[in-house]
Formats: sequence, structure tokens, C-alpha cells
Amino acid sequence: MTTLRPAWYSVNGDGFLSDIINLIHPPYTLWHLSYVLMGIALAPKIFPDRSIAALLAFFLGLGIGAHALDETMGNPLKTRLSKSQLYVIGLCALSSAILIGVYYALTVSSVLLVFVGLESFFAIAYNLEMFERRFHNALVFALSWGVIPFLAGYYVNALNLSLPILVLAAPVGLLTVVQKTLSTEARKIRRKMKPIDGLKLAGGEVIPASSKELVRPIEISLQVLTLTVFLIALGLLSERLF
Repeated sequence: MTTLRPAWYSVNGDGFLSDIINLIHPPYTLWHLSYVLMGIALAPKIFPDRSIAALLAFFLGLGIGAHALDETMGNPLKTRLSKSQLYVIGLCALSSAILIGVYYALTVSSVLLVFVGLESFFAIAYNLEMFERRFHNALVFALSWGVIPFLAGYYVNALNLSLPILVLAAPVGLLTVVQKTLSTEARKIRRKMKPIDGLKLAGGEVIPASSKELVRPIEISLQVLTLTVFLIALGLLSERLF
């Protein structure tokens, strides 16, 4: 029986760099930055400085900050970073993202403070499972990791939210729920299920089935969806630029 890694994208290594790579959850960070990119690509006019700043803010706030705070809750990715280090990394990254948002709120539109405030609150409340886990649910995940990044990417360029964009935000949120559902099931198998070599059927027959085989179709789906979302974002942006 083979013990599975904490996640399909985990890298092996004993150094600080491998811990940081694992901490960022590269495929999922790319997935959610793709939503920001989609919003940017759909804006009637694209401002490069605002767009790059939005991508950087969400990379810092979600890709690093939220993930670092999440790692303080039971060390799910088995990094060797201490809780103190994780808090420092998480809060510094989140603070940097907030500063970027506040700067553009002061220089472009004060409405951006709504995005900054909601995303900051959800990043802390969701990942630290505060308020008796009232905000640790699929709805908050869909909003903070899908809908808000998408709308923020659009708004920072367009400075308005049209009805079609609000409608498009719904499937973005639903797709984020799909991601959470699949990744939660994959985590259960990888981190909570004891390694197995077979499954016992109702009639007593045992069929070969390793833990790795059980999690494989789920994680293939996640890999394909990650690539699909990124390619859609890239395609939309390419259509605008070229």
C-alpha cells in the first residue's frame, strides 16, 4: 500500500522553496487568476496598469495570503513552515493586496473598496474558519474565489457592471463550486482515507482498487478544468489584443 501525497500537484522536497510552491496551490491559483483575466478581457477598454495590478493583488491575496492562512488550520499540505511563519506570510501578502486595492480605490474608483473589503473579510473568515465556520461554505468560496475576482477584473477597467457581466458571473460561481466539490472529495481520499489495495463488494468479492485509482478520475477532471478555464481566459484576452 502506498501513501498518497497531500495533493496531486504537491512537489517533493525538504526546502523552503518546495514548501512555498506547495503553499500556493499552483493549479488552483492559476484557475482563479484566470477568472480575473476573463473579466479584464471582457471590459470595453483594457487599462494595462489596472489589469496587472488586479492580477497581482489577487495573486497576493488569494494565491499566497489565503492559502497561507488555510495551512495554519491543521497543516493540510504538510509543509514544514511554522504557524508563525504562515501567519507572517499570509498577513503580509494579504496586506500588500489590500494596499494595491486601496491605492486604486483612491485614484480610480472608491467602489473598489467594496471588492477589497469583501475579499479581505472572506479570505480571513473562510480560511481561518471564524465565526463558528458560518463563512466556511460553498457560497462564500464561490463568491471569493470566483465571482469577485471575475467582477473585479472587469470593473477595474470598465468602472461599471453591466447586466450581461452579472449574468456571466453566475456560471463562474457555479464552476467554482464544481472545483470545490471535486477538490474536497480528492482531499478526503488523499488525506483521510487509509491506503487500500482492493474493494469488498456486497457479495464478498474483492476487486483490486488502490487509493490512487479511486482519486484518479476526480483529479483528471480537476486538471482538465484548470487547463480549460485558463485557455478560455487566454483565448478571450488574445481576441481582444490581436
